Amino acid sequence: MMLNEQEYMKKWIALNQKMAEEHFTWGTAELEDDYEQYMSFHLYKMGRKQWNDIQEATKKIGHIVNKAYHEIFSSETLKSRLGIPAEAWDTLSILSRYFSYFSRLDLVVNHGDIKLIEVNSDTPTGYLETSTANRIICEDQGYSSPNHLESAIFKAWRKIEYEYQITSQDTVYFTSYGWHDEDRETVLFNMRNSGLARTRYIPLEEIIVSETGIYDGDGERIDYLYRLYPLEYLPDDKDPNGKNIGNLLLDHIANGRVKIINPPSAFMMQSKAVMGIIWELASQEGIFTEAEKNDIQQYFLPTFFSNEPFRGLNLPYVEKPIFGREGGGVVIFDRMRKVVDEDPEHWYSEWPKIYQEYKEMPDYTLDTWTGPYTGKLLVGSFLIGGEPSGLFLRVGEKITGNLSMFCGITVTED
Repeated sequence: MMLNEQEYMKKWIALNQKMAEEHFTWGTAELEDDYEQYMSFHLYKMGRKQWNDIQEATKKIGHIVNKAYHEIFSSETLKSRLGIPAEAWDTLSILSRYFSYFSRLDLVVNHGDIKLIEVNSDTPTGYLETSTANRIICEDQGYSSPNHLESAIFKAWRKIEYEYQITSQDTVYFTSYGWHDEDRETVLFNMRNSGLARTRYIPLEEIIVSETGIYDGDGERIDYLYRLYPLEYLPDDKDPNGKNIGNLLLDHIANGRVKIINPPSAFMMQSKAVMGIIWELASQEGIFTEAEKNDIQQYFLPTFFSNEPFRGLNLPYVEKPIFGREGGGVVIFDRMRKVVDEDPEHWYSEWPKIYQEYKEMPDYTLDTWTGPYTGKLLVGSFLIGGEPSGLFLRVGEKITGNLSMFCGITVTED
């Protein structure tokens, strides 16, 4: 049943209030002088087969990326192609069993065709949308949510406890910018579902970085730190006196004075250069099995370190900074190398680039404040503790940015 504008806003406000009571407080995106809608209570009804296909793809992609991680970890040559800032290079020597305990795959799904466009392995967000908001949207319309982030996070922390040798006497600190609602609540969501014996949230700006380690405001040493903060930002971080505390923190990480979660491997594999390396490794012998090579052909897109291959392939392609978030610095080219669309963000555009085949996202129409909106549907699939854990749907422009809208998802029997 279609709602008129007044009915829609009344329902949106009620649902948004209910979500806010459970810590999801960014149903709108703030612009310079206005607000844009972010939460849409539209419900995407996905067939069981497609859901299962995405879960299988997520699991297989995670396996491929983890195998690539261990290959890259053992090769200084491959590491050097990742574009990691020199200041963070020493952190790459810390080996992890799994490349990332908390990651999200961004997928283009056209019926049976599923393609990975990037791996958000370091600092993924979208947890409360996928869990809390999705559950509320589903319940309002008489459906159940298929997502299970809470239990997946709990299980992931049991693996982390084992790998990091965290005991019941250890305090695990959780951090983000304290003033940033989305980041703070995302971190607190993880903390609440961790099942850890001792936890504490500390705003990033309150962490004291000294020559001997990092500390909280009471002078307690921080040995374990879950952080929602990109490591590539640290080389630019200074205290009010101009001291480069970001580099000092990187040194503490590299030397084991503080153990961070996600591990440095997640930062390492956040580099989009990984996609180009995987594509290259798939053409070599003795690294991936034939079954794994088939999975790469099925789920990964041709990705290179130059746009020259696309001259011969006659395909549209995307230029991406190897480190970039929210579509920052992305440029889409057609078959003739003419710009189709580009993101205006220049901070990320200074990074080295990779070039990936462009895969068009399907159109999808949502009901919104201002009526029906047709945009491009991007499927985010959470991979937590190595296991598929839920889907996060967003509808936006050709380059999915922070002004896209998310909508709910449920699964129906085929």
